[in-house]
Parts: sequence; C-alpha cells; structure tokens
Amino acid sequence: MKKKDEELMQDYQKGNQKAMMDIFQRYKKRILNFCLSLLGHRADAEEVAADVFLAVIANKHSYDPQRKFSTWIYTIARHKCISLIRKRKSHISFWTPADNQESLPTQNVPQSEEQASQSLIKNETAQIVREAIANLPDEQREAMILRQYHDFSYKEISDILDFSLEKVKILIFRAKVQLKTSLAVFLKEGHDG
Repeated sequence: MKKKDEELMQDYQKGNQKAMMDIFQRYKKRILNFCLSLLGHRADAEEVAADVFLAVIANKHSYDPQRKFSTWIYTIARHKCISLIRKRKSHISFWTPADNQESLPTQNVPQSEEQASQSLIKNETAQIVREAIANLPDEQREAMILRQYHDFSYKEISDILDFSLEKVKILIFRAKVQLKTSLAVFLKEGHDG
C-alpha cells in the first residue's frame, strides 16, 4: 500500500532517507511546473525547484505532521519563487530568455491534414490561455494556477498563499472575469470561424 505524503515525511523526519526520495519522485514534476508557471523561465524554475527540495531537507523538523504536506511544500515553492522575482527586480540583466521556447510541449507528427490542423489549433489555444494567465496580476495568477493546474481546494490555496479564504475566492473570481474578458475576442473568433 502506498504511503501518504504526510507519513513519508514523518518517516524522513525519523531518519528514513528513502522516504525523501519517494517524496522527491512524487513532487519533482509538480513543483517544477508550479515554479515554471510563476517564473516563466525554465532554468529559473529548475533552480528554484531544487532549492525547494533543499529547503524541505533543511527544514524537515519544522514540518508539522498535522498539516497537509502538499500545502507545506507548495508554500515553500511559492516563497522561493517570490524571492527570486524580487531578486530579479533589483538586478538588471543583460541576458534575455529566448521567448520561453524551452517550455513549449513536444509534439508528435499528426497522421493527416485534419489532425495537423486540430493539433495546431489546440497548441495555439493553449499558448493564448497561458499568455492570458501570465498577464494576470501576481496574486490572481498564483491563485488561478494553484486551482486550475494543481487542483488545490480554496482552503489549501488559502493556506499556501497565507490569505483568507474569502480573499482567495475573490482572487479566483476576478481572475476568471479578467480571463473571460481577455479571451473574449479569441473565443468569438473561434465560434465565428
């Protein structure tokens, strides 16, 4: 039987190193994707994700087993991302990312023209939605990403962001309204075409 995350973390706190490897395997992609969603640059996201797991190791005894593990690790990831964003704003960089190409999904070659057309439309739609989410205000974007892409409940999002439950509901509502507005032209074109 597969152990719960909280049980694995307790095992790790007691000295079981394999438990940390299990946690890492469960969360490495999720944390990387979350960091990538917030930071928009793969190299930064990979660096921050590694820092998250180092922080979990360094702070293993501060984890409270009564608290949900996923909420705890996503809170750490959020703080690490915010820290990097603040650091970025205080430094001027002469290097610029290459239009986020590294985060584009790989594609299989479709079998027919119809499949190729559908695949192209699907990829363009996903890119437009990602750009619309990226343009949301920071707090709305974080709440929306946690809800839509990581399936956290409003309560869990409240814990991760350290906001009241009411504020989380408002942030997600406003994000949906703003996305609906920013995607309205695209949606209208899709229905008219």
